[in-house]
Amino acid sequence: MPPDEYLEQLYRELYPLLLRYAQSALEGDGLLAEEVVQEAFSIAWGKVEALMGSPNPRGWMMETVKHVVQNTRRSRDKARWAVEAALASAKDVRVTDQEDLDVIYGDLVGQGAYELMKEYALEHQTVEELARARGISLEACKKRVQRARKQLKKYFEKDQEKVSPREDDPTYTK
Repeated sequence: MPPDEYLEQLYRELYPLLLRYAQSALEGDGLLAEEVVQEAFSIAWGKVEALMGSPNPRGWMMETVKHVVQNTRRSRDKARWAVEAALASAKDVRVTDQEDLDVIYGDLVGQGAYELMKEYALEHQTVEELARARGISLEACKKRVQRARKQLKKYFEKDQEKVSPREDDPTYTK
């Protein structure tokens, strides 16, 4: 029998059994189980002479599926660990960045004004939400946001003058 017919016959006979095994081994993931069985038959096609010469071709296919399942689990676990590590790392960075912002800018305009601007600008809270959270009127909250914004703007303009080149400086070049 030619190799392609032999493999097709084996496929028709074993596919349902191998699929059930793979699905069970992969916690019910039917799509991944199909991929595993297809990968096993792809390997079998590449080694069709060894498969045909095997005293137990059904066992050979079952072992191949078992190894592909193990490799799939290993790859999936590595991907999960990588995602979990990246998320944990990103969380650490966010916390560190937030703490650094608080240290750097927290005392520029007073803690209350800083917190207000942080919630308004970074957390995208509305003035209504800010007023409700602080138990103040909408107009009072708008005025506080306006004052805090003005103080920060003044600080950054003053700070910018320190680092901006001046045209009257002899080392300044355009």
